[in-house]
Amino acid sequence: MKEGRPVVVPFERPAAYWATKARRHDTPARRPDAVRLMRKALEKSGDPKLAMELFRMYADMECHTAAERCLATAAARGGLTGDICFGIGCCALNRGEETLAEKALEASLRLSPGGIYAEQAQDLLETYPWQQTDLPPRGARGEVLLGRAQRALAAENIDDALIWARRAWKKSHSPRIALLLGALLPPERAVILLCWASRKIPGRQQPYLMLALACHKAGQGEMAYQALMMAYLLCGPYHQAEAFCLAAWEMGVPDIALSLIDMRLSAAPASADYLRLRYLCLKRMGADEKAGRALAALMEIDPDDPGGLWYRRHPQDMHLMPARPLMLHALAARIYALPRRLKPGPLDRTLHLMVMLLSGRVEPQIIYKLLPPIWSKLSPAEKRACDEERQPHYPLAFWLYLLLRTGQFDIARDGLTHAKGKRRALRALKRYMQWMKKE
Repeated sequence: MKEGRPVVVPFERPAAYWATKARRHDTPARRPDAVRLMRKALEKSGDPKLAMELFRMYADMECHTAAERCLATAAARGGLTGDICFGIGCCALNRGEETLAEKALEASLRLSPGGIYAEQAQDLLETYPWQQTDLPPRGARGEVLLGRAQRALAAENIDDALIWARRAWKKSHSPRIALLLGALLPPERAVILLCWASRKIPGRQQPYLMLALACHKAGQGEMAYQALMMAYLLCGPYHQAEAFCLAAWEMGVPDIALSLIDMRLSAAPASADYLRLRYLCLKRMGADEKAGRALAALMEIDPDDPGGLWYRRHPQDMHLMPARPLMLHALAARIYALPRRLKPGPLDRTLHLMVMLLSGRVEPQIIYKLLPPIWSKLSPAEKRACDEERQPHYPLAFWLYLLLRTGQFDIARDGLTHAKGKRRALRALKRYMQWMKKE
């Protein structure tokens, strides 16, 4: 046997090794370690199943940006599945994108009706407090004008948006119109509208944040502080924490924002997204050393975080990156690009709305039996108006019709007493009952 230099065997482990170690570390206390190990497994294999496991770990840590990136990786390598759609729905809720969330959850059930997340998706669709559009009294025209104002604003046509918003307010005093008009008017005039809107829709953070900013710009410091603290108490998902920080920074009180973020980090200490907000709060307060530690912790948890990479290269930048939900928008394009047969149509959305509104009063199978015959007799223009919420009396008419058909006359009468837009709803209801008599 010849003697020579010892042979160096490269120490290289397969993806399965790292994935197994990651699963052993997957406990709340050791989840950051599990993430590092699972990330290594994913680098070696590119398996979409491992990407979904990593997504779940990041989601449990409230690292929403990293979770969205994992979903994009899984979708790119394995195609869109019901599990990925469920993940998109959860991420959309954290970003405040309820329309996308609802579409993604419905797609999850359509693609994987027996999947591991099917029951959770169904529960979310039925129990999540989706924001409903109130039907203002005699306010159908105001809602139409509000839609025009919103479209003008989306097109960055501020002057036209203000014109339509003012016309909408003259037709109907609704909180939604007040919020849009308050965002367009000078602060001194906006304060009155935003005060009114915050009283009309209690429990919502957005009106108080808008009111706080308007009062701050109008020089009403005490009132601005009170509104900001109300928004603090009402802060919910991550997107609301972001909105609160933006308002607090603009008002020059980053310390209040930091107190909120520290409270969230006490419950989710490994959240890269909340660490990013903490870094920006500390930078604005001049605490550069503490900010550096927050950034280092962020990069250890998610080395690919685009915000963290940017702030490391540009330490003077103290703004939230506008492209932070970009990955979610890319995932949304996949949801909206699903084949037509998998997209919920206007009737599906209307049926789903009625199931939620009549939960506990009318069984879903009865709703699915009684409503489609009425829908089939509506004109194409009426169907579009109903689906686009340009004629808000339609949901009320459908609700009354289903209650009457199931013999719940007292509930229908009581609901109609306090309903908004009841004149047009009653006219529509009369048509529906006449159609059924002819059947």
